[in-house]
Amino acid sequence: MEIKKIAFGDDGQAATAALLARLPAFRERALAAAPELGLHLDRTRRGLETLQALDRQHGGSGRIAVEGVEELASAILADLAHAEAAAARAADPALLAEASDFLLGVALWAVRHQVPIDPVEPVANALAHRANAARSKPELAAVFGLMQGIVAHVAPRLSADLERSNPERPWRILHANLAITAIRTEDAAMMDHAFDALDEALPDDRAGFYGEALALALSPRVDPAVRERIEARHLKWTAAR
Repeated sequence: MEIKKIAFGDDGQAATAALLARLPAFRERALAAAPELGLHLDRTRRGLETLQALDRQHGGSGRIAVEGVEELASAILADLAHAEAAAARAADPALLAEASDFLLGVALWAVRHQVPIDPVEPVANALAHRANAARSKPELAAVFGLMQGIVAHVAPRLSADLERSNPERPWRILHANLAITAIRTEDAAMMDHAFDALDEALPDDRAGFYGEALALALSPRVDPAVRERIEARHLKWTAAR
């Protein structure tokens, strides 16, 4: 008879514990690439330990009514952004993937606890790195799901999109990458969802996005059904001008 272990804690608590367990090895590799990261990584450790303590006290999901929790999550994301930038400068794909994992782990902690994500830029970058590294449709579908969750979480703050002159604003990057990831999955439902979201969120970018996507979709390697979906959106928004 198989003996089952009793699990302590919920999935959210387990996710935070897993991040902390990975941190020493990540710290060692990151410091080898960029010794100046020591202070940022020490603060990250203390921050993750605090997140774990909050999980133990309040559970791994659900709103946490504790003063300063938003600032805490923001500080951890800011410190991890330095590690992500250093990994990118070092052109170390493995280190970059790990930095992205930690950024996404903290972002998901914020989602689980209904804590605003700020800054959004490093999280958007981490999602892009995860999508670029995906090599199979199931992996792409998983990234698509992560992107959906992050987009929904930041929508209350970013959906007004007041910085339309900035093509690198997180709201635009998140939606463009959501649509690109959906195209790569070749899944009709995911593409329709991502295209509808982009059309609503980025009215000034619709025609340009589908024009660029269609140019790439002319490759014979692209499934004709995917090309047709992109072409229909391109026609819709160019004819509307």
